[in-house]
Parts: sequence; structure tokens; C-alpha cells
Amino acid sequence: MKAKILIVGGGAMGTSIALSTAKRCDPLTEPVILIEKGTLGSGSSGRTGAVIHQGYPDRVLAGMARDALKVYAGMNTLVGRSVGYKRTGVLVVAGSDPQAIADLKADVAMQSELGINVKVVNAAEMRALCPGISVADDAKGSYEPDGGYVEPRRTIKTIAALARSYGASTRTGVHNPTVLVENGRAVGVSTSEGEFRAPNVVLAVGPWTPLILKNLGVEMPLRIVRIEETFCEMPDPPALEDMDEIIDDDIETRFQPDPLDLMPAAHPVILDRPNGLHLRCEPKEKRTRIGRLGFDGLEELERPESLDEDVTDEFRNWATPRVLDRMPVYKDMAPRGNQAAWITLTPDQRPIVGPVKEIPGLWIVTGFSGNDFQLAPSIGEGLAQMILGQPVSAIDPEFFSPSRFATV
Repeated sequence: MKAKILIVGGGAMGTSIALSTAKRCDPLTEPVILIEKGTLGSGSSGRTGAVIHQGYPDRVLAGMARDALKVYAGMNTLVGRSVGYKRTGVLVVAGSDPQAIADLKADVAMQSELGINVKVVNAAEMRALCPGISVADDAKGSYEPDGGYVEPRRTIKTIAALARSYGASTRTGVHNPTVLVENGRAVGVSTSEGEFRAPNVVLAVGPWTPLILKNLGVEMPLRIVRIEETFCEMPDPPALEDMDEIIDDDIETRFQPDPLDLMPAAHPVILDRPNGLHLRCEPKEKRTRIGRLGFDGLEELERPESLDEDVTDEFRNWATPRVLDRMPVYKDMAPRGNQAAWITLTPDQRPIVGPVKEIPGLWIVTGFSGNDFQLAPSIGEGLAQMILGQPVSAIDPEFFSPSRFATV
């Protein structure tokens, strides 16, 4: 099978790239094909909380997150398909430390310059925004009312469906991808389903990226780390009963309320910097997702398939007192399961997006530190512009360039 652009990986990044390239290519003469070994969204993207917030301290990333929020918030109106965007607001707790507060205020000032709707809030305002929260009287935070989350797998399926509407093909159950190189150039991928030939091959394979590159003789300073999350019962307000029967991933919701919008969250998304913790309500499952902020001390994996999906007692013992310190309302909430997953990190915690200079025709997108959904719309647009030789306006190619690690 032949294509103009072949994308390996059916997560948030792969499907966004498929959509952006399909919009620009003739499906008959310049086909776009996406292949995925599992089902769409079955990898690391589909396991995330898909929090959508714009509170980055970096100006480039904050601007991209701002643009992503606009895409998700307007998706239902624009195309009549929901991604489960839930506007809960995002509360960042900075605490009482003077330097942490100064850093927060600088971030908010920069974000406001970009047109992001965000403000600094005091302790009384945090208590009003998030009933049950425990903060010191001199604590400060920031509040982003438009932030929230999307449903990860629903979003991926919707973006893939849009890509197909522009003529892209998506193939699932395609295993064992091996990049084909002829005369020093990528020319396609050999798989369990045969060869897919294309002059442009995009690797959007998350934690499998280092292994595939290593087999090609290319080294990148990527680390695969194991993250753990736990879930517990969500406090009041409870999710509405019997909603599962009317939620359909394929339903068009342009002219009716999205059922997910009818399911109230107990509180905003909480990014608790002093405790290194995040909490995100999941009303459909009637639970709250709890995980770490930051990546210090996380277990590093040599190979993605070595992931142990059992959550350790060490993590539970770490999380429980921190949750109760910030949100005592969770004291009597029952456990609702656990999960482990992988994320890919770079030394500077900036993603890698662009061409692999050692192998012309090969492109990579990796190292998103779990922020796939907040950056995917801009990355999709920017990489499509790069591959097709168009002026690049959606991203800063130098900021994400793989070549910045040339001397590493």
C-alpha cells in the first residue's frame, strides 16, 4: 500500500497529524494513512486524564494550550461531534511560600498577555471555588475558568473520524512496524500486514520511539518513566444515574446537549504544587483520578512492554495523606481502582517534533511528558506544514527541533 504520508501510532498526536495532513492532501493522489497496533487510543494517550489547562510557565507552550482549548471547546458546534470537553475550571494551588507566589504571579501575567482567561486568587476565593479545600489564610493560587478536560478515547476517535472525512485511512491491528530505509532515506514501514510505502514516515508511537530509533542507529535522549495513579469515589455532587445508556461515542450532539455536560464534577481540576498532586473528577465513572505532579524519582523503563500495571503501596501511602491534607472531604471516599502507564520525557521537558536529520523522510513527535492533548492540535498543524513544505505558523520548529540534542 502506498501513501504520501504514513503515520505510525493512533493516539492523540497521530490522529491530530492525520487530520491536519489530510486537510492539505488530495486523498487520491496524496493519500494519508495511519496505522496502529491496537485500537485507536489504546496506548498512553488513552490512559491520561486529558486535563486541558493553559497554565504553563513557558510562553510557547501556554500559547499552544490556549489554541488547543479553543479547538476542543468549539468542536461540538463546528462539526457536531463531542470530545467530552468539560469546563470545570482549573485551580492551581501555589501555597504560602513567597517565591512560589511570585512565580505564580509572573506566570499569570504572561498568560494574561496571551489572552488566556486566568487570575490570581486568594484563600477565600479558593474556598469559594472549591468547597472543602483546605488552604492557609495567606495562600495564593490561580484560577482558569475555561480549563477542564476532555474524554481521551472519545477525543481520539472523533479526531480520527474527522481525518477520515478528509480522506485519510486508519488501519488498526497492524503490528511489528519496522521503518524501511533505502539509500539512507525512509521509504515506508514493514508490518504484520505487509509493507506500507511512503516518502514521509511519522513516528507518533510514544514510549516505543527510543527503541525504534535505536534499531535505526539513531540516539535520542529520551526517558520512559512509569507513572502511577489511583482512583477513589467522587464526593457530592454525584453523577446522574443511568447515563451510560444514553452516551454514544458516535452520537452527533450539535443540536442537543452532550450527555457528558449533564454530569456535574465535584470540584475544579486541582493542581496542587506544594503537595505535588493533581486531582481530576471523572463524573461518568463517578470517581476522582489522583496522581503526581512532576517526575522526580519515577521508575525508568528500559522497554515499554516491561510496564508493571500494579500500583505500589508506596504510591498509595504517598498519595493518601496529601489528598487529605488538601481535600479532607475525601476522607471517607471508597477506593475505585488504580492504574500505571508510561510517559516519555526529554532532558529539557520540551517535546521533540520534526525531521530526523540522519534519515531524510523520517519524522518524530515524542517527549510530551503526558501533555499530549494540550499540545496535539498545534503539533498536528505544525508538523503538517513542515512535511508539506509550507510556511510553519502553528509551532516554533526550533523550539521543538530534534537537532537541539545533537551534541548530547
